[in-house]
Formats: sequence, structure tokens, C-alpha cells
Amino acid sequence: MRSLQYLYLLLVSVVLKTFFIPCIFATSSAVSSAPFYVPQYWKNTNFLRVIDLTTYAVRETTSIVAKNVHSEPIGEYYFPIKEEFDDHLSYIEVTEKKTDKIFQVKKAEFDSLKWVTDLFSTGHVNIFTMQYSSEKNQVYCGKSSKFKNSLLPLNADSTNVNQNQNCSRIQFYKITFDRRIDPNEKIVLVVKAIFTHTLTPYPREIAQTGRQNLLYQGNLYGNSAYPTEQQKTNIKLPTANLISYTEKPGPVSRSGNTVTYGFYYDIKPDAFEKLIVHYEFQEALLTVKGLRRDLEISHWSDNLAIEEHYNLTHDGAKLKGQFSRLQYHQTVYVHQDTTMARDFTFHLPPRASGVYYRDEIGNVSTSRLRSERDKTVLEFKPRYPLFGGWNYTWYYGYNVPLDNFLGHKSGKYILNIPFINPLKNAVYDKVQVRIILPEGASNVKVETPFPVDRETHTVLKTYFDSKGRYLVVLDKYNVVSEYSVPFQISYEYDSLELLRKPLVASTFFFWGFLLSIIYSRMEFTIGKK
Repeated sequence: MRSLQYLYLLLVSVVLKTFFIPCIFATSSAVSSAPFYVPQYWKNTNFLRVIDLTTYAVRETTSIVAKNVHSEPIGEYYFPIKEEFDDHLSYIEVTEKKTDKIFQVKKAEFDSLKWVTDLFSTGHVNIFTMQYSSEKNQVYCGKSSKFKNSLLPLNADSTNVNQNQNCSRIQFYKITFDRRIDPNEKIVLVVKAIFTHTLTPYPREIAQTGRQNLLYQGNLYGNSAYPTEQQKTNIKLPTANLISYTEKPGPVSRSGNTVTYGFYYDIKPDAFEKLIVHYEFQEALLTVKGLRRDLEISHWSDNLAIEEHYNLTHDGAKLKGQFSRLQYHQTVYVHQDTTMARDFTFHLPPRASGVYYRDEIGNVSTSRLRSERDKTVLEFKPRYPLFGGWNYTWYYGYNVPLDNFLGHKSGKYILNIPFINPLKNAVYDKVQVRIILPEGASNVKVETPFPVDRETHTVLKTYFDSKGRYLVVLDKYNVVSEYSVPFQISYEYDSLELLRKPLVASTFFFWGFLLSIIYSRMEFTIGKK
């Protein structure tokens, strides 16, 4: 009887794939295109992955020894990331381990359709799985809601794409080498990927002085579009306090704050085995919802004014119950062992001056500034400690000599300054950098070591401006500390433009005095004096 059922299901799947499904794709424009096929020109002879969970952002470093098994030289390699992780990908960099050369990485195809034809090897009755996009741009994993009377029982939930690994949508990244790799030649790649908002507090609420635990979920075998001979994963934790972790399949070992999985052998492409790690993390999970960084250049005063506006949220485990000021003062000696955010530190340029720190209420006096040989350190405390789910907004600013960041070459001025001044253990949802150039600047060009999401060139009018200052606005989402690298803005500026503002101010005051003289000599009375 069971064999007849399997035969029946097999016949139904063949009929659907041969006649019914092609008709769907031929008549409906809402269904996604055919899956992207990665040519199997490579074989990973060794695949070593290190997952760093010591900070809020998950840093994954993968060392791959790839061998060209094709008959011709190859100059590209595909690296897959599942959609649920690609949505949180902030940073990706690929280098050659031997030479430290950085290879070009860009998004390639997006595999939005996966067919599963594994009939009996898993022992499940689910023999057909598809992804279907509706007119509302929704994705269904498994049976579409339009097929209510389908004869095939499916394991996947028709509204949740993440419950079945076979239905995961995959974003492929194309890695382009600086040369072509000959047949049977090997190359060692190091792929560094950083993900944000992939850690979940569990439990979601803790007491005021409670211990915070985080939950990490991922793929035990890593990301590979090619077969792998041997694979190993090391997970680095902030402490040795580990609540639970995936123990099968083995071999699995633990030493201090490190958990090791593997070696595993003969891993198929896109292999998946769920990995769960539950561990203790006694630090604040800081998310900067929005950062606006203003850089104002003044050639007249030879000064660069910097001001940064922060909108900060603590995304850690929320406070269970209400905040107790009495308990807060009674436990002052254990505050360093809790997850509350009590103070912040920023490293400023060595010659920073005129430093201020304010919030919406006004000036905040709980700050300290000290000068060191190579930097100026700003330390301050917010008006209240930050627990999970709490927010705080503030801004600070300072002035530095313009020659610290501005150079002059071939008739052009070049501003070279870091994109952000990172806050320790924080991730940024949005960063906006506004560069306010002097009035009269022209031929402005921007060069960044990474792509930005939006670049806007406009005009900003301030006091005594005749035509306004040139304003460049750079917007980037999902930012981590690795983006605190310098970018360059070049522009032309005639030294005669320095006279523009004094002339405008002089003209303004001249006409003001002239009008006042004329007004004082005018007669507004009726009749003789």
C-alpha cells in the first residue's frame, strides 16, 4: 500500500512539472523567473569559518581554499548568502590570503525560485516545493494559496519562507579576481562579512540587574555554492558562560569561550544544518537609529566645524517591570556588570577645541574632556541610564584646524576625513554626512572607498550668503565601525572668493546706514513745526 502511495505521488509530481506548472509560468507575470544556476567550476578543498559573537554585530570570516576543476582558466567565484541574512548584511570584503589583495565584490543574480525533487531519501511525503510571488509581491514557500485543493501534502507553511531551508531565497555575490586561475590551480580566499540585528535577546525581558542572554541562529555548514571536501566552524563567544548550543551532528568540541564544529567531509553545495547558540552577553546592544554628521569648512577662519546628532536606542533585553531609582543607587557597585548604558566615549582629533555636548533640554554638564598625545578623549554620561528599549538623543560638536584634514594639490582642495567617528559596540541604521563647502566652491567630486545609498548635491543658504554654500549629502544605511575610513571630496576655490562675504556684509551695512540716514531726514508731520 505504501509503495502504491509513493508511485501515485511520483506520477502526480511528473504531471504537474510537465503540464501544469509550465502553464502557470507562461500565463502569469507575477511568478518569479527560473532559478540561477552557478557553474560548478570550483571545488573547495578546505573551508574554515570563524563566527565572532563578542560584539553586537556578528563578524563572520571564511577562509576558502578553492580549486579550479574546469578545463579552462576561471576569473570569478560566486559566494551565496541566504536572503534572511543578506537583509542584515552591512559589510563584505574578499581578499587573497597570500597577497592581501582586495578583490571586487558585487551583487550578482538572485535565486528566487528553488525546486526540490528529492522523493524518498528524506522519508517525507513532501516531494514538490515551489516559491510563488503574488500580485502584492509576496512570496510563498511550498503550496500557493491559490492551489487549495492540491493533492500534494507539503511540509512548508505557505506563508513563511523561512521554515523550510529548501525554500530560502539566495543572493549570490560575484567575486572577480585580478587574474584568471588555471585548471587544477588553487587560490585561498578570505571572505569577511558583517551582519547587524541578527542576535535576539532571550529571554526578552530581564530584571534591572539581571543577566542578558542572546540567541544566534545560522547555518552550521556556512555559505558555499560549490562542493566542499572538508569544512570546519569555530564560534568565538564573549565569555565561557554558554547556556546551550547545537550538539549534533558531530564532531563538536568546546574549549573555554570557543565552540568548534567539524571537520565535516564531502559537503554538498547549499547544504544546510540549523545552528543555534544561546550565550551570555553582558553589554548594551546599542543601535544608532539615525546619525547626522555635519562638516562645515571655513577658509576665512581656517577652521573645520564638526557636529554630530545622535538618535540612540538600547536594543537589548527590555527592563522587566518599572525602573527603581532606589535599587539603582543600592546596586551602584555592580553597574559595570549589567547591560545598562551609563556613559559614552568618543576619540576626537588631537587639536580639537570648543567641545560641547548638549541634548534637547540644553547643555549637559556630566562630561569630561582630556587631551592625549594622539587624540582628544570626550567622556560623558547621559541624563539617565539606558536600559533595553530606552532611547536617548543628543549632539556634540567641536572645531579643528582646517589643515588637519584639508590639502591642496594641482589647484584643487581635497578634504580627507573619516566617514564616521564610531561609537563603541554600536551599529548604525542610517548615517547622513553633510559636507558644507565654502560659498563659491565649484567642480566638486566625491570619492568613497565603499558605495553609498544616496549622494545629493544642493545649496545651503546661511548668514550673509549671496548665492549659498555648496552642500554635499551622503546617505548610507546599515553601517558598522568598519566604515570609519577616510573618504575624499575635491573642489576648486578661488582665493578671491574670500572677499565675497566681507563685500556682502559691507554692502548690507552700507545700505542699512544709508536707509537710516534717509529715514532720519524725512518729515512725517502734518503742517509746520
